[in-house]
Amino acid sequence: MTAAPAAVEGADLDAYWTAVVDADERAAHATAAAALDRGVPLEEVLRGLVIASQRRVGELWAGNGWTVAREHAATAISESVVRRLGEAVPMPAAGPLLTVGCVEREWHALPALVVALTLRAHGCRVTYLGASASRDHLVSAILDTGPRAVLLSASLNSTLPRVRRQVEAVRGTGTPVVLGGRALDSRGVRAQRLGATAYACTPEDALALLPSLPVHVGPAGPLRHPGAVEARSIEAESDSISRDVVVATTARLGVVREHGTTSRDDWRVLLSTFAPHVVDCLAGALLTEDPTVYSETRDWLAGVLSGRGAAPAAVTVLEEALAQRLHDHPEAVSLLGGA
Repeated sequence: MTAAPAAVEGADLDAYWTAVVDADERAAHATAAAALDRGVPLEEVLRGLVIASQRRVGELWAGNGWTVAREHAATAISESVVRRLGEAVPMPAAGPLLTVGCVEREWHALPALVVALTLRAHGCRVTYLGASASRDHLVSAILDTGPRAVLLSASLNSTLPRVRRQVEAVRGTGTPVVLGGRALDSRGVRAQRLGATAYACTPEDALALLPSLPVHVGPAGPLRHPGAVEARSIEAESDSISRDVVVATTARLGVVREHGTTSRDDWRVLLSTFAPHVVDCLAGALLTEDPTVYSETRDWLAGVLSGRGAAPAAVTVLEEALAQRLHDHPEAVSLLGGA
């Protein structure tokens, strides 16, 4: 009878988390390496230590337990650990050739890095493009290497309009495209509506579906529903819409920022920083015909701001300013009213 593989234990997670908190990359790597030496599979180490700790990092930042700087430092620790673990995983000489990266303006590279390493450990030859892979970079990599499929990671709902554009670019080369990440729903509906060939929740899911992917795909079909038309209009004006909404919101709230002295963790700074994120999420909701793309973001931002002492009405005022700015976009106004 075959023994079950070793698993990540509570002591492993505690030690790894302590190393992350202390910004001790050496100790974090030693903890992960020790688990591997004990027989814990690589994918379990990545999921049970790296991803679990990163999720906790995000929660601490959202709840105002950590600053942006501390969050970034912790993320850098885990990215370094994954890269060091990857040094011990040679690129296979054969096996399916895959391209893995993040969608444009998606800077959360750790999930894609974990996917790339997991696939390589399972015998796939992987070209890893890293964070914010532009469409030109993506298409160039496809034409240079001819991958079996492209796997794109999207963590933020605000990236969905750019996901659509990259799906169009990848499919324009005839290459299957698989989407994954927290910006996609667990049933894969958003991925399907954006034109993806498939959706994968985990690296293991991606491995399982590779044999069933078509060898060649046609161009992505056009999205012509009213929400998609408005989404493209909103995306084209995203910067000006965001500026107008911030001006209107801060005026109504009576917010005064002292330039050069306000911390970037201050709720007033975050309100301005995430206004474009809200606008892009609205476009993504219209594009996918899924109002929860927007409502998830609104609720998340409300929590982030309230944890930093924001005016209780801050998000409501921002939402009203956005609806006013988009008064000539009936689908958007309807979604905002019902979200």
